[in-house]
Amino acid sequence: MKNNKFLIVLSILLCIGTMLSGCTFINDMEVKMNLKNEQFEYIKQNKVDKIVIQNVRDSGFRFVVTDSKAIEDIYKLLSEGSEVSKKSSLDPDYIFEIYIGEEVKKYQYVVGANERGAGNFYDDNKAFSVPKNLENTIMQNLSFIRKPRDFEYIYYQSILKVIESKKNNLAGGNKVGVDIGSDTDCLKYIFSVDLEEFKKNLNEVLPGINIVSNNYEDFDTIIKVKNRGYNSTTFKTLITIDDKKNKSFENYYISAEYNYKDWDIKISEPNKVPQDW
Repeated sequence: MKNNKFLIVLSILLCIGTMLSGCTFINDMEVKMNLKNEQFEYIKQNKVDKIVIQNVRDSGFRFVVTDSKAIEDIYKLLSEGSEVSKKSSLDPDYIFEIYIGEEVKKYQYVVGANERGAGNFYDDNKAFSVPKNLENTIMQNLSFIRKPRDFEYIYYQSILKVIESKKNNLAGGNKVGVDIGSDTDCLKYIFSVDLEEFKKNLNEVLPGINIVSNNYEDFDTIIKVKNRGYNSTTFKTLITIDDKKNKSFENYYISAEYNYKDWDIKISEPNKVPQDW
């Protein structure tokens, strides 16, 4: 009887050992195949006190992650990243500071970047291509943030429509710059990947146009964007065109309404405030 009990216990231990070694084998294979990495194991080992995430464009958009479940979610996504040889060519959108006692590990993160062979999460020494849903994990832990519906479409499309309507006046050797850097209400939603696409679309409408980046003096005309409020079905933006060359200044009031899975964008006449503003 005792021998039978011993054999049963031994069998259970052997099964557990086999299962554990199997998990280790699978993990090792995933690492060797670069399907995951082990550079963030220190997070899994509960050594992290907090993770501070800072938006690069909006200095006021900074939050601290201390919840163990949220930290674990971040670890899982980072560990799934493949180690690559170079960093993304795009500007970072977030800075991650991971606190381990008095030590701070700092990384930069480009949201949604999918450049072949380039890492969108990196420090000075290593770069990783991490899943796109890291941004979703960040936003899910920020219940107080209400990103505008279809922001990537409605924000940039409103600007493009105004430029399209004025392109004949803006063309002809006029150096035109678009300033979105002072649109403080929306900076937290502006990411480098979307900006690159926006730049391409801008130049299709008006060749030679650029994004202003602390270089106002380089332009004859500045197109400035300032959000004036939004909810789930409406989006309002004030777009000003300051043409120094021709000494003109015009305000355009953009009113957009979401109807049946699409946005109806209306542009006011120059300097005429709509009644619903």
